[in-house]
Amino acid sequence: MGAYLRNAWYVAAFADEVPVGASLARTILDTPVVLFRSAGGIVAALHDRCPHRFAPLSKGKVQEDRIVCGYHGLGFDTRGHCVDARLNSAMRTKAEIQTFPLVERDQLLWIWMGQEDKANISQIPDFAFLSAPGTVNVKGLTPVKANYLLEVDNLLDLSHIDHLHGDTISGQVMKDARR
Repeated sequence: MGAYLRNAWYVAAFADEVPVGASLARTILDTPVVLFRSAGGIVAALHDRCPHRFAPLSKGKVQEDRIVCGYHGLGFDTRGHCVDARLNSAMRTKAEIQTFPLVERDQLLWIWMGQEDKANISQIPDFAFLSAPGTVNVKGLTPVKANYLLEVDNLLDLSHIDHLHGDTISGQVMKDARR
């Protein structure tokens, strides 16, 4: 596992990527996570691994207020508690899953991958502009076969935009930056 800044808020998904009754698998800081939204609208983030046979919970289905493992059918609520009536209370307690603090704000799902007691929602950046009247949000993925560090470096290095992307997205970035 890489050395990551864990005690920080990260965007796990756009809120509309996890509608009621659906789940979404993500890998965040090398950790498999399943996001799901209960019938009551509560959105949760759990370690994407059933404690019984380690099957990914994201391969199961959401039923009412729980996510159900597709392998043996164990159900887990939004707090990671096993709620399967087939197990006695002692077994259900042992079958709990790690959860991650998750906050829905500004059309985003913010996840905290670090120490839960250090999760401070006042540290979530303000992205209210995403909900501003008249704002249109364009979403999508562009799969790239490259190390993410190269992608970050490319996105942060504005000096190449005018030269390489002059006919598409340039807008004379470097010229404007000198003003």
